[in-house]
Amino acid sequence: MEMKKTKKAFTLIELIIVITVLGVISLMSFNTLMNLYQNYFQSKVINELETQSEIALEQISMLLSHRIKQSVIARKKNGDYLALNDSGVNLSSDFEILEFIPAAYELFDGINEYKGDDTNGDPIFEEGIYSGYVDLANSSIANGLKSPGSKFNDAFRNGVMDLTCENDSNEEDINSGSRCINADNENGGLVAIFSSILYRVGSSFGYQENLDQRHLDIAKVGIQSIDTLKISSDFKNKKISEQYKLAYTAIAIAPAEQSAEDVQNGSFDLKIYYNYRPWLNESFKKFSSTSTKAIKAESATLAKHVTRFVFTEKNGVIALKLCLKAEKSEITICKSKAVY
Repeated sequence: MEMKKTKKAFTLIELIIVITVLGVISLMSFNTLMNLYQNYFQSKVINELETQSEIALEQISMLLSHRIKQSVIARKKNGDYLALNDSGVNLSSDFEILEFIPAAYELFDGINEYKGDDTNGDPIFEEGIYSGYVDLANSSIANGLKSPGSKFNDAFRNGVMDLTCENDSNEEDINSGSRCINADNENGGLVAIFSSILYRVGSSFGYQENLDQRHLDIAKVGIQSIDTLKISSDFKNKKISEQYKLAYTAIAIAPAEQSAEDVQNGSFDLKIYYNYRPWLNESFKKFSSTSTKAIKAESATLAKHVTRFVFTEKNGVIALKLCLKAEKSEITICKSKAVY
C-alpha cells in the first residue's frame, strides 16, 4: 500500500513566535504612522502660526512706516503712557498698547478723481494733493497756511471723505456724529503736524485724558483756497515750520477684551483701532470713569490667540515681538520685526 505524505504543521511555539513578530511589526508600523501624523500636524500648525504672525507684523510695520515719529506712545492697561523711546519702555515692561498718528500718505501721493471725458473721448482726471511745504513768509493764523504745489480741490475733499467715512454715501460732518471729515472745516478733523518742532508727547497730540485745546501743538486745518489751509484760532502763538504732514486719524494696536476662554488659555486677540482723533478729544477706549474722551474708533482683528505683544524703540528703530498660540494645542510661535 502506498503511504500518503503529510506536511508537517506549525508547532504552537512557532505560531506564537509568528504572531508575536507580526504584532511587533504592526505596533512599530502604527507608532511610525502616528509619529508621521504628529510631525505633519505640528509642521502644519507651526507653518500656520508663522504665516499668521508674519502677516500681522507686516501689517503693523506698514502702518508704523508712515508714523509721525514724535507721536508714538506706549500705554499701560490703565491708560498711563510714555513716549515709546522713553527708557521706561522695554520688552519686559507692562506696556501693552502701541499708539501713534500716521501721516496721510494717500493724500500726499495724490488722489485722482474722474471728471468726465474730453472732446476726443479721453478721460479727464482732477488730482488732489498736498505738497508738504509751507511758504513761511506768507503764512499766519490770519492768512492761513500757504502750501505751494498743493491742490486742495474737490478731488482732495472727496478723497478725505472716502478715507474717513463709514460708507461713501454718508456725507455728514464729523461734528454731527458720523466719521466723515469735512475738509473745509478747520475743526473737522484734519491736522497739520510740522517737522523740526519739538513736541511734548504728554500734551501736544491730545492723548491726555482731559484735553485742553490750548495745549495742542498741532494745527487743526481746513481748506481755504486751492493752495492754502485755514488754521483753527486756538493755534495762536504756536510754532510752524517749512515742512508739514497732514493726518486724519490716530491708530492703536491693543489687546481686545478677553473672554473667559482667553483668560483660561492665557491669550487674547490683538486688534487695530482707527478713525479716531485725540486732538478732538476722542479715544479708542475709556481708561477711567472720569475721562471726558468720546469713544469713536472703528476696529479690526489683527491676530487671534496672542500670548505676547511687546515693543520698544531705540535710536529711532522700533522692535516688535508677537507670540501666537495654536488653538487647542500648546504650540507657541514668536516672531520679531524691526521698523525703521
